Amino acid sequence: MMVAVLAEVGTFYAISTYSVVATVVTILATSQAVAVVLFYMQLKDEPPSLRLFALIPIMFLAALFIAMLASLG
Repeated sequence: MMVAVLAEVGTFYAISTYSVVATVVTILATSQAVAVVLFYMQLKDEPPSLRLFALIPIMFLAALFIAMLASLG
């Protein structure tokens, strides 16, 4: 989690184009959300069907964010 946060901050300061920064930060934030769901909510020990059921809304939100970013530029 700490590495992802550092990567987000580094991306924000290193890259000047808004669309690239927003895309990278969205991908990293989505990966952090998946990590929280799998490890802190203890879904990693559940059957694969339950894990998929819990991760579908997160993937849906990521797709919405990517579509939103695509419509901006």
